[in-house]
Amino acid sequence: MSSLPRRLFCSFRSISFRVLAVLVVGGSSLVLSGCPGELDPHLMTTTGTGGTGGSTVCDAAALMATKCGIPGCHGTTAPAAGLELFTKTGLTGRLLGQPSNATANPVCASNTKPLLENGSNPATGFLLDKLVNPAPCGTPMPQVPGPLSQTEMDCMKAWSTAVTTGQPIP
Repeated sequence: MSSLPRRLFCSFRSISFRVLAVLVVGGSSLVLSGCPGELDPHLMTTTGTGGTGGSTVCDAAALMATKCGIPGCHGTTAPAAGLELFTKTGLTGRLLGQPSNATANPVCASNTKPLLENGSNPATGFLLDKLVNPAPCGTPMPQVPGPLSQTEMDCMKAWSTAVTTGQPIP
């Protein structure tokens, strides 16, 4: 092989390795980061007879189980602040009208809101306050895997409004 083709081959090999590395790293970051503002399709339900003919809405209980009810946070074993969010059954009862646990988070001791509150603007309870950044007190939630998307926040607000006003929960 003459020196020109050898130099071209070596240059091509190093360039193709760099291109491949960029594609692998870039593609991995896209897969791991997901699309902001999109809600996992597994967290969606369809209202209506037999799951057909209705509208598609967020399943807030599944969202909380997935984003908040993980081990070390609000899971079933030693849930943070005594608030278990993994089990869907009885979730509304664990949140509606219940006081927040100010002793579990002393920085929020002045909070007097119930977890989900009844009133003219029901989507304003302590649970939703902790989901915004910056939170009115303490650390915004969820810490892991990170803040909720706007779509997920809208889902939580709609669910909270439905629960506190006695509307059917999807």
